[in-house]
Amino acid sequence: MMRNPLLYGLLLLSLFASAAGVQDLRQLEQVATAFAEAEAGSDGFRYQAGKADPRLRLPACAQPPTAGWPGGQKPPFTALELACAGQGWRILLPVTASQLSVGYVTTRQLRAGEVLQLGDIKLMPVSNRALALQAVRDPALIVGKALRSTLPAGSLLRESQLRLPLVIKTNQPVRVLVQGNGFAIGSDAVALGNAAVGERLNVRVPSGKVISGVVQEDLSVLIAAP
Repeated sequence: MMRNPLLYGLLLLSLFASAAGVQDLRQLEQVATAFAEAEAGSDGFRYQAGKADPRLRLPACAQPPTAGWPGGQKPPFTALELACAGQGWRILLPVTASQLSVGYVTTRQLRAGEVLQLGDIKLMPVSNRALALQAVRDPALIVGKALRSTLPAGSLLRESQLRLPLVIKTNQPVRVLVQGNGFAIGSDAVALGNAAVGERLNVRVPSGKVISGVVQEDLSVLIAAP
């Protein structure tokens, strides 16, 4: 996603305010450069726009042409597309891609325990090499996880800052299932701590005894009998 659409649009208007006759290829190259720079880091790559074929003779576009990545392609891109709807032409300009150190950062302030959604993060270049090694680059490792502490907007996310969301809280009534070879016994209990699915949790059963089990998807606590 383009991070500076207003600046990009103003540049286009200034470049094409007096367009007439044959399209100035240098102006097209400037538009391509502006687009490539605005897109830098959005997909983990930085792009440098190439030159237009000097033999091109295109009708001048009365309005700024649109710039974008060709449909059906995936990063890293090898060309960008420039099009003029008014004149009906569309051309490809070559680009050179160089991989960046990137990581996901927060788009807003997030509180401890808040579960992250896709809109809460964005991919950004990371200039510090040591931090880049700790950065999370896969959104699947972030979305649906909870924060261990409050983070301001723009914070680089690391796996150590994330955890599975808590599904059981201290003093919450829970169902305990003791399971063994050919039998299963259920009982009510009270949670003695907070836990996420898959984590071990201590619970107190009606007799007063404290036992430990693993939290299941259905929020029961499973205890494997010896």
